[in-house]
Amino acid sequence: MYVGFKRMYIQPLTADNKANGDLIVIEGKQNQGATTTAEITGLSKEATKVAGSDVVYYISRKGVGDVKSDFGVLDMPIDAEDRILGHKVSTSGISYIGSDTEAPYCAVLLESQDAKGDKAELGFFKGTFAKDKENLNTLDPSETYKPEAETYTFSAAASDAEGAQNGQYVARYAGKDEDPAFKEMETQLVVDKAAVPSTPATNGAAPKA
Repeated sequence: MYVGFKRMYIQPLTADNKANGDLIVIEGKQNQGATTTAEITGLSKEATKVAGSDVVYYISRKGVGDVKSDFGVLDMPIDAEDRILGHKVSTSGISYIGSDTEAPYCAVLLESQDAKGDKAELGFFKGTFAKDKENLNTLDPSETYKPEAETYTFSAAASDAEGAQNGQYVARYAGKDEDPAFKEMETQLVVDKAAVPSTPATNGAAPKA
């Protein structure tokens, strides 16, 4: 059981599973976005029953389904959004979305706690982000404005990197902060927390066209 959703790390990847630019961190800092929800689905494959001798003789259940996650994020920095969604950005800062838009592969690490209060992390080795819509709503002058989280869908793919993670979609671990398993998992996910940008206001700006 996960208690809370403290932060999310997003690392865009190169074709050979190396870090491609700065690590993006969403952790509730002012004007830098905040995490609200993560709903992960597809972790179990739908069972298929095979009949034989007038009974259910075998149940096919190996593997996973369509692994994906819907993330709720408040105030995602526009530079970070352009980067994870593959938007083209001009030298003057205009974002373009069109026929050549292609989201890059990214690794994702989520940080929470378990029911005992220990640190808990869950990560995806590889996948792409999508944001299907934008909403504009009128302001009611009689009410106080309350921002709502926007939804980003992450479609996971199996890791093709060498190592224990090869062929895997998700990694998770819970324990004490000093447990070496955290560092091992973060290395497999290509998430280097020590490499967080020194100027977080950019939070990993997209390259200019």
